[in-house]
Amino acid sequence: MKNKFTHFILNRKSLFDIILMTGFLICCLSRIASGENIISAGTTLRVSSGTTLVSVENMVIKNSGTLNNSGTVIALKNVVNENTALNSLGNGTLRMAGNSQQSISGDNSIQNLVINNAAGIVNNGLTHVGGSLTLTTGRIVLGNYHLTLGPSASIAGTVSASAMVVATGNGELRKSFSSPGSFTFTVGDNTGVAEYSPVTIAFSSGSFSGSNYMGVKLVNAAYPGSSGSYLNRYWVITQSGISGFSCNAMFQYTLADVTGSEASIFCMRVLPEPPVSFNAANTTLHQLTANNVFDFGTFTGRIPLSDKTLNLTLLLEGLYNGGLTMRKANNASGPQFPGLTADQIQIELHHPANYSNILYTTGNINLSTTGQAIASIPSAFGGSYYITIKHRNSIETVSAIPVSFGGTSITYPFNVPAMVYGSNLKLMYDGAYVIYSGDVNQDGTIDTNDISAIDNDVANFVSGYLPTDVNGDGNIDTSDITITDNNAISFTGAITP
Repeated sequence: MKNKFTHFILNRKSLFDIILMTGFLICCLSRIASGENIISAGTTLRVSSGTTLVSVENMVIKNSGTLNNSGTVIALKNVVNENTALNSLGNGTLRMAGNSQQSISGDNSIQNLVINNAAGIVNNGLTHVGGSLTLTTGRIVLGNYHLTLGPSASIAGTVSASAMVVATGNGELRKSFSSPGSFTFTVGDNTGVAEYSPVTIAFSSGSFSGSNYMGVKLVNAAYPGSSGSYLNRYWVITQSGISGFSCNAMFQYTLADVTGSEASIFCMRVLPEPPVSFNAANTTLHQLTANNVFDFGTFTGRIPLSDKTLNLTLLLEGLYNGGLTMRKANNASGPQFPGLTADQIQIELHHPANYSNILYTTGNINLSTTGQAIASIPSAFGGSYYITIKHRNSIETVSAIPVSFGGTSITYPFNVPAMVYGSNLKLMYDGAYVIYSGDVNQDGTIDTNDISAIDNDVANFVSGYLPTDVNGDGNIDTSDITITDNNAISFTGAITP
C-alpha cells in the first residue's frame, strides 16, 4: 500500500523543516522512503547515513536545489540535475536500478555510483565520481559527455561486455591521478555486438597537477589506411596536466577484431605522426602492449609497413654549373662530400591545412650533381603534405600543393615553376630554374643581414664549408656577395602557404 508521504515535492522551506519531513518519512517507512522527488530551488533534501530513499519516478533537482545524500538513493527512473554548474549530490551512494533505460543529466558530483540496470544508463551530463563506480549489470553509455573518476576513485563489480562503459562517442572515461600507479579503463563498444576492450595504463613516473586527467575513448573500426593484417579497433588516449611521464599500456581486443594474420600485427601509435611501433600482439591473450610510452595519442594494431621513397629533382643557384648540373660544394681543402654528391638538403613534410605544423623532418639528404635527392619517409605518412626544401644558404622552397603520399614511391620536381609554391624559382641564363641562394642566416629573406655576414668573413679571410660560401668553392669572397646582393636587390624571400 502506498504511503501518502511516498510521493512528494519539496517547495521552498527552511532546512529545518526539510530535515524534519525527511526524518518523518524515514521513521514511517522503516528507514526507507520512496516516491518521485522534485527538489525545488533553494531547498535541500537530506538523506541521512544508514537510510535509503527510493525514487520510483524521475528525481529532479531544480536550479539552486540540493540533494545532500549521506545514505543511499535508489533511482528507478531518471536523475535530472538542473543546476547550471557542477553540483554535489552528497557523500553517499546513488544506485541506478530501473528496469528500462535510465539517464543521468546535468553536471553531477557523486561519491559512489552503482549501475544495476540491464537496460543500461545514458550519461547526459558531466558526471564526476569521487569514490567507487560499481558495474553490477548494464552498460553506461557516455555519448558526448565525459565520466570522470577522481584520484581516489575505483571501479568495482564484475566487469564484462554486459557491464562496462561504452565510450564510442565524443565522451571519454577519464581518471585523475595523484601519483604514479596503474588503472584499468573499463571501456568497450556496443556497435552491433557488445565487445569489452579495456585499456590498462601503468604510470612508473610523472608529474600530476591538481586538475589532471587521462581519458580513453575508442572506435570499433579499422584505423583509416590500414591494410593487410590489422585490428578493426582503435583507442584514442588523451591527457591533461600530466607531464614528464613514462608508462606501459595494454589494450585488450577480441578475436573478431582481427583481419588477416593476428601474428603479423603490432601495437602502433598512429597519431601523432610520425607513427611509433611497439610490441607484437599477444595472440593467446589477444592483447596489444606498448612499453615506455612518453606521449599519448591514437593506438591500434596493424602491420608496420615499409618506408616510402621520395624522389626529388632540384638545383641550387649557388652551385649551378649550367647544363642542368651543379658543382660539388667544397671545404678549405677540397670536396666536402664523396662521389657525386654536390651538397646536402633537409626535407620537411608540413600539415596540408596548417603549414606551420611540421609533421616530419628528414636528416641530411644527399643532393647529386644532377639535382637528384632520394629520401626514405616512414610508411605511416599516407596523407597529403606540403613538401619543403631546406638548404644551409638557400631560400626555403615549398611544393605548389599538398602532395599525396598514398603510394610507396613519390616523385616531385622542384625545378618547374608551376610545381613550386608562388613559382618561387630563379630563371638561369640557359633556361634552367633553380632555388634562390643567399639566405645565409636562414630567416626566409635575402637582405643586408646576409650580405653583412658574408662581408665579415671576407674581411677575416675565412674559408671552408660554411653558409657564407654561397657558391660552394670553399672560399668566402666577392663572388658570394654578388649572388646574395643580386637577390637582395630583387627582394627575394620565401613564399609559403
